[in-house]
Amino acid sequence: MEPQIHIESYGRFRDLLEAAPNAIFEVELDGTIVLLNVAAERMFGYQREALLGQLIEVLIPESLRQRHHEHRGRHAEYPLTRPMGIGLELWGRRNDGSQFPVEISLSPIRSSEGSRVIAIVRDITSRKEADAKIQAFTAELAAKNQQLEIRNREVERANRLKSEFLASMSHELRTPLHTIVGFADLLAEELKGPLNQNQKRFLDHIQRDSRHLLELINDILDLSKIESGRLELHPELFRVPDAVAEAMAGLRPLAENKQIRITEAIDRELEITADRLRFKEILSNLISNAIKFTPEKGQITIESSEGPKSVFFAVTDTGIGIDPAEQQAIFNKFYQLGSTTRGVREGTGLGLAITKSLVEMHGGRIWVESTPGQGSRFQLTLPRAGIERPAKSGESAHPFPGVQS
Repeated sequence: MEPQIHIESYGRFRDLLEAAPNAIFEVELDGTIVLLNVAAERMFGYQREALLGQLIEVLIPESLRQRHHEHRGRHAEYPLTRPMGIGLELWGRRNDGSQFPVEISLSPIRSSEGSRVIAIVRDITSRKEADAKIQAFTAELAAKNQQLEIRNREVERANRLKSEFLASMSHELRTPLHTIVGFADLLAEELKGPLNQNQKRFLDHIQRDSRHLLELINDILDLSKIESGRLELHPELFRVPDAVAEAMAGLRPLAENKQIRITEAIDRELEITADRLRFKEILSNLISNAIKFTPEKGQITIESSEGPKSVFFAVTDTGIGIDPAEQQAIFNKFYQLGSTTRGVREGTGLGLAITKSLVEMHGGRIWVESTPGQGSRFQLTLPRAGIERPAKSGESAHPFPGVQS
């Protein structure tokens, strides 16, 4: 019965040997091949009979055979189960002379026939090719990142120079404009004699257009300061109703010309710590836009509510509204809606971009809700005390119930 068991075990061993995906060799200590599997035949391109009895060096490139012979001798002196050639690149040689990268694991065995070595050989050509592609891609990516970094520095420098140029030019342009506005105002007072109707009409054009140009230059100057990081905020504690009244002083005549009703729902005791001048600029931009895009006899509402740390403001109008596709873009620089209620474009398209930057510099947030033909509602939050960091993505920017962003 025992011989039968031995024959079955041997047959199972042969089946396992032939089913293995890697090349397997059994080698004498002197390097003679005594056993190999079918995977070894396929990998190296030899018939089994052609390799049996050959030295294992026949499967190694000629330039590496001497070194391999020395390594084989050392392994015979200190036989251990280990990878072969740790830290080295190993190569196999096929029957046709072609070479390919390999990994080899060595395991010493003892049998009735003496000490031998089992060598398991893996063809790692695909892995090497993948590694080479990854290295090439990594090198290319590093080069592109370097180029991108250089371009980013160039863009930053160009933006800085542009902002400095705009700031310088704005200062240079404002000086003569102030002179024009001042002399035009003096002429309008008729201190040097009365003006006829044509002269008054011409002077009215000079005053209106010079003030409009001065507003545009101030917008460009503000934007250049914001982009170059030179705009500083000076927070102070002040009553919100007082600041609203100051902002409205120059805007009420514009609303009255269009018979637009402005309603305020502001807490008379509400206080906030912010840059008072910039806070009035934020309100002025939102209210003047509401007047511009609201038809005659429309209505504008200015309201506020407060929470433990933040104050919420909203400017609502009954104007032409904003298409949903444009509700994000309107906060971009130089973006203008297609028309006003007068059918013309006005301004530089910088007002809302500046407003958004000023709100965010205070640590607040601004957004709009609008339906075309039904009006718009611009909403913003500002911290009550001091200037805080802007809310991170996912954080609530306002603590007021019922307020939707």
